[in-house]
Amino acid sequence: MPPTTAPSLPPAEQNPPGAPLHRAVAEQSPVALLHLDADGIVTFENRRARALLGDDERLGQRFEDVAGFEALAEPLRRLLRDGVPFEASDIRGAHARLRVAGAPIEDAESNRAGGVLVLLDDSAEHAREEALRLQARYDDAEPALRNAALASPDGLALLERAVALFGRTAGADRARALLTGGGDTLVAVTLWTSRATDLPEPIELDPAAWPGLRAGRPLRLAPGDSAAADALLRAAACTHAILVPFRDEGERIGAFLLERHDAERAWTRADAQALGRLGGLFETLWAWAGAEARYHQTVADLEDGLFSFAYDLDGRRRYAFVTPRFETLTGCAAEALVDLDAPAVEWPDLVHEDDRDAFEAHEASLRAGDPSRLVYRLRRPDDGAVRWLRESATPGRSPSGRPVVGGLVSDVTEQQQVSAALREAKRAAERASEAKTAFLATMSHELRSPLGAIRGFAEMLREEVREAASAGLDLPPTVEEFAGIIAENTERALHLVHHLFDLSRLETGALNLRREPVRLHPAVGHVVLRHREAAEAKGLALRFDPADGDPVVLGDPDRVGEVVAHLVSNAVKFTESGGITVATSAEGGAVRLVVEDTGVGIAEAYLDHLFEPFSQEDYRLNRTYGGSGLGLAITKRLLDGMGGTIHVESEKGRGSRFDVTFEAVDA
Repeated sequence: MPPTTAPSLPPAEQNPPGAPLHRAVAEQSPVALLHLDADGIVTFENRRARALLGDDERLGQRFEDVAGFEALAEPLRRLLRDGVPFEASDIRGAHARLRVAGAPIEDAESNRAGGVLVLLDDSAEHAREEALRLQARYDDAEPALRNAALASPDGLALLERAVALFGRTAGADRARALLTGGGDTLVAVTLWTSRATDLPEPIELDPAAWPGLRAGRPLRLAPGDSAAADALLRAAACTHAILVPFRDEGERIGAFLLERHDAERAWTRADAQALGRLGGLFETLWAWAGAEARYHQTVADLEDGLFSFAYDLDGRRRYAFVTPRFETLTGCAAEALVDLDAPAVEWPDLVHEDDRDAFEAHEASLRAGDPSRLVYRLRRPDDGAVRWLRESATPGRSPSGRPVVGGLVSDVTEQQQVSAALREAKRAAERASEAKTAFLATMSHELRSPLGAIRGFAEMLREEVREAASAGLDLPPTVEEFAGIIAENTERALHLVHHLFDLSRLETGALNLRREPVRLHPAVGHVVLRHREAAEAKGLALRFDPADGDPVVLGDPDRVGEVVAHLVSNAVKFTESGGITVATSAEGGAVRLVVEDTGVGIAEAYLDHLFEPFSQEDYRLNRTYGGSGLGLAITKRLLDGMGGTIHVESEKGRGSRFDVTFEAVDA
């Protein structure tokens, strides 16, 4: 309904409603008009008024006598007497319920009363028009709210824009956004006002007092609704309010509080429904903004750069998305990569010349739809520095079905530098090991000849001494003793040189081990017989417990016995009391050889180093028992070369058990 201020129509003295031109305009007006003279007599009605009131004759009648307008007699008298405008709703007309407004007309020249103008409106049509205007207003707010969310993923910025949009759209005088703070109450975190005013008092709201909030329903608040409503209206210093709830992260409650300060302006049900829909949209956008903020935080914390690109018709990469970290790692500005109007970055030109073939193979895999991963060098376009990058990419399709490639890139320059240093150190160690092995082989070969000669002459000397003694020659007793010492130590030196020679050939692969059928028991029996005398000299029992039958194993005939000899020799050497047992058994496709003693044993911490060359648990044992620490290392390498295995169990002070397996040969 238009406002009931004095309209600018001609005064009654000009033959209301005025001159012919004014009368014609009033007749065609879409607003229903009645003109009453100073006595309340109807002197004019336009076409729209006749449509609403019917064709009955009203000209010349008193307005309060017109059918359906009897209730307006008193407001009309006040209007005619005192010039007080009136409005009335739900008045019965001929074809519809009407809204009526009356206002005085004054003569602008004589400043005298010129009668009364009555305006009529169809209540239902007015309601429909108001509903359409309301719907249009809220419809316009929805894209504005979406644009506010897209303008910035920052949650607080979205909340500030949203509270202003809610306030303007709803025609509020003031609007606040409330969120849960550290406790259970909702606290106002941002504010919008329709005009500059003093800042209002802070607002806190307990959701427990408002069950409708948790149900997600907008709540209209007016004086007298409830004690909680009255308390909130007093705290907000407003006459009417509406609470529009929304979910925060799926659980926590948030709400918009919209306030009006005019006691006559209460929100309608249509307002509440439209604000509820707008609140639902905000809830979705708020959740999206939270997820977007978490995504950006996660991306910012990543050491890797994320990317997505598609190949254009020329086969070049066209990036659709890169993270700031990608820009930092590659030295390529994001704008240059993503801007479709900019020339495509020739990525292969940035790749180091030595890595371009590998990069092209990587690209071919991605174009074929296969995931690919490549470490390559890239020359950064911003500073020219060369960095090692690891690119992991997986082809896929965008929601529209377009082929795209997504993945991540990492800077592995330091890793590559460390790997290069390690490779160089490994090569240096290998060269040193090869030099050591070659030296040992050479020295072993060079020492064998003179030591052999010394041993031969020592044996000849001992024989000469014995013959002289038999012939009755009186020689000093130390001559035979010294000759024996020379022969014994020469034998030990030759034994060591022999081990060094074998070890060097095993490490260089110069020792070719055969894999032939070998009868195990004769080889073991020969070793046991050879060491029995030494064992008995120490008071030890050396026992051989053979398996049934005559097992045949696969190995080198010259080396199977050597493996057994190393183990039995060590057992006799490191055992002072008790005994040594050598046993064999057949199990499936393997033959086991076990050498068990009651000797000094081996500490658990040393077992992992037992088969390393020159390794001994305690070098004092070398002085006590002799040995070079090569026997078990050679044994392990001989077994590896013949397809066998060796395992040891030992306890310090209680003895050791060596368990050897050979591959069995079917009889």
